[in-house]
Amino acid sequence: MNPSRHPDRRRRRGSVAVEFTLVAPILAVLGLAVLDVVDFLRVALRLERTAGEVVNVVAQYQALREQDFATIFDLAGRVAAPYRVTASDGAVILTAIANTGTGAMVLWQRRQGSGGYASAFGTEGGAATIPAGSADLSLAIGQSALAAEIFYAREPWVLSGRFLAGDPFSRLQSFALQRPRMVSILRISP
Repeated sequence: MNPSRHPDRRRRRGSVAVEFTLVAPILAVLGLAVLDVVDFLRVALRLERTAGEVVNVVAQYQALREQDFATIFDLAGRVAAPYRVTASDGAVILTAIANTGTGAMVLWQRRQGSGGYASAFGTEGGAATIPAGSADLSLAIGQSALAAEIFYAREPWVLSGRFLAGDPFSRLQSFALQRPRMVSILRISP
């Protein structure tokens, strides 16, 4: 063995250790940010699934009564679990829209959860607005649609919260539209 090679190895090992010490915290923060983005996507997909399931179930009703909404909102909470969309963390809004000849109108709207979320479709009795994500929906005179909107407030993780702060990552929403199978559900019976 050549004794002159050992000091070079020690110097290289020392510089690698110093480089790792400098880079490790950056890699850890980036790793947590990636995990937070994955969590964001998981929540967004759950909200999308919940909106689709809820509007599909509502569209199958033959007649809607006020007491049916408790069952529907319970379903939304179970599909979205563990995310509490029907509590103070979020909201579920169901809307019936129809073109009665004077344009699309919101026939009725029911909600459960936080009141801090406004429907993208308008308010009960007013003109309906069709959000940009559903531009392909057009209602001819006499046609109707049901909408389910799901909102949820999530907190980014502590370290990645500095990089992923703001509404797109903390206030999530999803909606689904479907035509009702029975026209009778456009009116709610007492």
